Order: sequence, then C-alpha cells, then structure tokens
Amino acid sequence: MNPIISALFIGPTFLVALLIFSNFNKVNIAANRWFGIFIVCVFLIQFNGLVYDHHFFVSYPHIYELLDLVNYIVAPVFFFGIVYFVEPNRKWRFTDNLHFLFGFLMLILTLLTFMVRVSSTPVKSQADKELESTVMVVFTIIFCAQVLPYCVVAFFKITRYQKNLFLYSSNTEKVNLGWLKKVVICVFFIAVLWLMDGLFQLSSTSPAFDSFSNVLYFVGICYIAYHSLKQREIFPYNKEEKEEIEIVIEETDITNTRKKLISDEKLAAEKQTLLALVTSEKPYLDYEISLIKLARQINTSPHMLSYIINTGFNENFFQFINRYRIEEAKRMILDPDLNHLTITGIAFEAGFNSKTVFNTTFKKMTGKTPTEFKKSSQLTG
Repeated sequence: MNPIISALFIGPTFLVALLIFSNFNKVNIAANRWFGIFIVCVFLIQFNGLVYDHHFFVSYPHIYELLDLVNYIVAPVFFFGIVYFVEPNRKWRFTDNLHFLFGFLMLILTLLTFMVRVSSTPVKSQADKELESTVMVVFTIIFCAQVLPYCVVAFFKITRYQKNLFLYSSNTEKVNLGWLKKVVICVFFIAVLWLMDGLFQLSSTSPAFDSFSNVLYFVGICYIAYHSLKQREIFPYNKEEKEEIEIVIEETDITNTRKKLISDEKLAAEKQTLLALVTSEKPYLDYEISLIKLARQINTSPHMLSYIINTGFNENFFQFINRYRIEEAKRMILDPDLNHLTITGIAFEAGFNSKTVFNTTFKKMTGKTPTEFKKSSQLTG
C-alpha cells in the first residue's frame, strides 16, 4: 500500500491513544491508562510495519528491532486494561510482573545483539537471510500464540463482570462493557490476521489483503475512540463500597448459594422493613438506584441487603428492582389518565433509562411487549 495512505490509516491510532490518556471525563482512570498504553503499542506496531515495508531506516536496523519489542508486551498490556475495567480496586501483585517476562528477555537478547553488531559487522550470507526469515515467522507465531489466549481470558472476565452487574445494579446498559467485549473479539481476529500474514506473507503477496487489514485496523480504532469518549464511570463508589461489592460477588457462586448470615426470624423482619420502604418511598423510580444507595436508605450494609434479597426473595438485585418497575409500568399503561404518555415516556417514568432494556425486561416478565400488553388490556377492558 502507498506509504501516504498507510500513514493516514495509522495516524488516528496515535490520536486515539492521546484521547484515552487525556481521559476528559476522568473515569475508569487505571483502566484507561493501561488501555491508552495498549493503543500506543498498536500504533508502534503499525508504524514499525510501515517503515519496514518502505525501507525508511535501512541504515539503522536497530530501530526495527527496538520497535519489535512492543510485540512482546502488547498482549499483557491489553489484558491489564481489561482487568482494571472489571476490577478497578485491584492491587498490583508481584506475579503480575511475570506477564512481561518474555518481553524483558527479548530486550536483553536485543541489547546483546547490538553489542555483537558493534564489535563486528559481518556481511549476511544467503543462509543467514533465510535463517532470519525463519526466525521472524517463529516469533510471529509466538506473538500471536501469546495474544489469542489473553483475548480468551479477557472475554470471560468481561462476561463474568456482566453477570455480576445484576447483583448490585438496576440499570446495566451503560456500564455493561459490551463495547469492550467487541473490542476483545476484534483484537482476537486481528491477531488471527497477523498470524496468517506472518505465516504466508499475505501483505507482501496480496494487495487486497493488505488493504483489507488496514481498513479493519482503522475501523477498529474508530470504534474504540467512539466508545472511549462516551464511557461512564463503571464503579462510581468509594473504596469501602467497592470492597462491599467485591464481598457480594465473592459470596455469590454459580449456584447462588450463600452462607447463612442471620436467623430466619431476623430475615423475615428485614424483609418486611425492605418491603415497607419499597412500597412507601418507591426507590425503584430512581433510574440510578443501586445496591449501595438502597442499602443506605434502609440503614444496612450492601452485603446484608444483597443477602436479604437473594435469600428472602430468591432474586438478585436487578430482578428485584425491575420487578417493581414493571409493575409500576403496567399500572401506568392501564391508567386512562396517563394515555398521553408514550411507551418510552412510561419506561422513563417507571425508572428505566433505556427503551430497549424496558421492552426486553417487560417481555421477559409478562410474556408480552408493552405495546401488546396495552392493546390486550384495551380489548379486555
């Protein structure tokens, strides 16, 4: 591909990295730092490919080798970007350094190569060139073999995070990290393209493949830029509240069994207190209501409130709150004095902040869409 066109595709990557580092909304700070480093790594990989393909630094081969080192840290950097999105309270562990061990070893090897090159500058034979080409293919395979499992683990971490959202959030659409899961899938397929390119040298032999891969990178970067600029703080809680949420998550396994925290009599009393508050104050009408906020209103801990809802009502927090919201929406739909409200208006009045989530939840709980429910009630009425 023409170097100018390639540069036009690569340039936005650096701009996106600056935007993520700037973090104008000041949200998800640790995650965005790691994610910004990841985008810088992607830029350097693309830049290295550009200067190598067009022989910009033929007289300075050490520049290519230094830039190549980015290949060996991009996967763990990407992984930790995901980790700090889903675990913002996480502390750095000594074992985390092992993720960068391969990159460190490659740095040592590169520096040793520089020392040998300075002491002697032998002319490369044909056999040396073939060996160099084989080594490049091997390292491409190692690089992709490193990226792919990181993508798989990151995908399941986000999936687990999305599942855990229902334990403490009533509106999950804007903080469910669905966009980040798509980024992981995109990175996975880009790694597959890199692997194919490294094994079969497709960029050199197929202009169509070269153009397609560059367009894919460009679209992926635009997608990341769009969502990075509009992302919200996914854990808008203080340190103590985050720790409470972590306890709730840790104690809720895949079978939703929990150890007994209070007696049955105490549980029944706490249920009545919760029901009285929900009936009189209608906290579910607040679209930002969370386990944390509701726990404050009944003067208990999020951990205990989660236990009361899970054990006393056999529901998670999301189900508990949205059950009341759907009942409120049904009441509003059936109220002739509220016929001036649209279905979307009713959704927002009932505490939802998304028409899509409202329709999905309503259909799941009633077996009908809000529109179908309204029409059937008019026929029977």
